[in-house]
Amino acid sequence: MKTKKDNSVIVEIMNVIDGTSTNVQGYTLFVALDKLMAGDKKIKLSLKDCTPMSSSFLSSSIGALYDKYGVAKIKSNLSLINFMPSRAESIKTYLKDLQKYVK
Repeated sequence: MKTKKDNSVIVEIMNVIDGTSTNVQGYTLFVALDKLMAGDKKIKLSLKDCTPMSSSFLSSSIGALYDKYGVAKIKSNLSLINFMPSRAESIKTYLKDLQKYVK
């Protein structure tokens, strides 16, 4: 993780975990991001070299952040960088679905 001049932190997913398919990998990412979110850091989540994300992974990482902080804080504190459009679309679609089904 690298802290930038604007006090944001770059988190490269593939430096935190070795894949994006299991609940364990998702939870490991959640723990890393949770510490930063709790400290009100702005997180730039790098999807560089990221593998396709399973729904289990997304539930245990982004879904867990959503449950704890809500979509407003995620949108204001978390941005994506270094991504292929399909990887970013997976996360965006997941968040839209969460908002539809979780009230």
